[in-house]
Amino acid sequence: MSELLIDRLGRDAERLPKAPALAGLTNAQVWAASGAVASWLIAQGFGPGGERLAVQASASVQRGLLLLGALRAGALVVAGGARLVFGDQAGRPVGRSAGECVAFEALANCSIDAAVAERRLHIDARTPAREHAGRIEHHGDLVTIAAALKLPWDD
Repeated sequence: MSELLIDRLGRDAERLPKAPALAGLTNAQVWAASGAVASWLIAQGFGPGGERLAVQASASVQRGLLLLGALRAGALVVAGGARLVFGDQAGRPVGRSAGECVAFEALANCSIDAAVAERRLHIDARTPAREHAGRIEHHGDLVTIAAALKLPWDD
């Protein structure tokens, strides 16, 4: 199995936990918060072959953690037609699903469980990561954090 961006994030969190990673957060903080988001997404049915989600929140640290969490969960991020949509409310990402709303802070504080590590076994370079206008990007296409945080429809 080839090394994916999510593998490198984990390795960096282990080897250099205090090194800066994303807008003032350390590798360890990014790893922990994205793992919490991934755990919540997995518990909600998101992952390879599972539910789709959209992240329409404006560029922010929180949006970055949502996208990295989605990668770790193996969830497919789409522009539309998603069960869960993360958008901005008072400048903070929130998720809306079937009349429900979840704050980013709730996701970032979820307990991390073994499901995140186990889910990694089902993610490889060919696993779809995001789709827009019929174009699919796979996990193997995302080689830098910057590439992972830029959505195709942000252009």
